[in-house]
Amino acid sequence: MNDTKENVMSQQDVLAKLIQDAANVYEKDASTLSGDTKIAEELGTKSLDVMGMTGLIENQFDVVIPLAEYGTYATLNDLATMIAEEA
Repeated sequence: MNDTKENVMSQQDVLAKLIQDAANVYEKDASTLSGDTKIAEELGTKSLDVMGMTGLIENQFDVVIPLAEYGTYATLNDLATMIAEEA
């Protein structure tokens, strides 16, 4: 009945995983993060953290985000939307 990929994740599923990943990488309490969390302003831009997040995204979602492109996503929602569309 469903002609799309069976393992397609919804944007909300992707966001939930991103929040957990961001909490681990940026050493934040996941309960304080949401889709509206501003990546640069609230989480930071340390290169090791950005590399950690892009690596996790590539491994979990099979989506490659160049380090320079990661900074173009303002919020976790923006990032989750792109991943859900690409994955």
